[in-house]
Amino acid sequence: MTKRDNERADKTSPAEFEVAVGVKMSLDIRGIDEKLTSVLVGYCRGKYVVSQLPSLAESNKEVLFQHLYAGNPITVRYLDAGAVFGFRCEIIKYLFSPFPLLFLTFPLRVESFNLRRHKRISCLLPVSVCVGETSYSGLMTDLSLSGCGVGLSIMRKYQPAIGVDDEVRLSCPLFGENGDSTLNCQIKRAAADAGKLELGLKFTVLPENSRQSILSYIQSAAVILDF
Repeated sequence: MTKRDNERADKTSPAEFEVAVGVKMSLDIRGIDEKLTSVLVGYCRGKYVVSQLPSLAESNKEVLFQHLYAGNPITVRYLDAGAVFGFRCEIIKYLFSPFPLLFLTFPLRVESFNLRRHKRISCLLPVSVCVGETSYSGLMTDLSLSGCGVGLSIMRKYQPAIGVDDEVRLSCPLFGENGDSTLNCQIKRAAADAGKLELGLKFTVLPENSRQSILSYIQSAAVILDF
């Protein structure tokens, strides 16, 4: 399991393993390079965990079944209450009938990697940055609950005279609807090139609805990018 600085939150024992049925899970099966997804069906504490049988493209099904043998290690990851949880286990067996299910050994330890407010992910989201009365279009390149990075395509002679701690207004559909889609920001980094202006922005005020939208996006992206 990949360790990331400042993300390790805690380690829970099997007795504290509580997962809601229906949670989407990411399965990393040894011998299969492709990331697989499944859904938790249930578990018997201390004995086994049951998920839906993951699937691969029709052309790769044989590869999947070759690696679903008893004892093959699996790393399972899932999101719960704003945190990424993960554990290592082994395959017990899989079934096709009456339903396609995968039985796994019960985890000896579950690790939690909290999505803290400084958790930062890469992204490419269309935005506009308003400096004074002028608006510039660009792309958001990374995002956290505390701020983001933005790249603007502007010819050098048209680039605004801005610096660290200057305030701008950032608009992005992710933040909300109508007026709620604009956040006040403070520039923390500014780097100009021939036809590009890169800004590191800090959110000065983050309304709750925008915070929830950003957190939800980070959690969803974490499943794809961090798992």
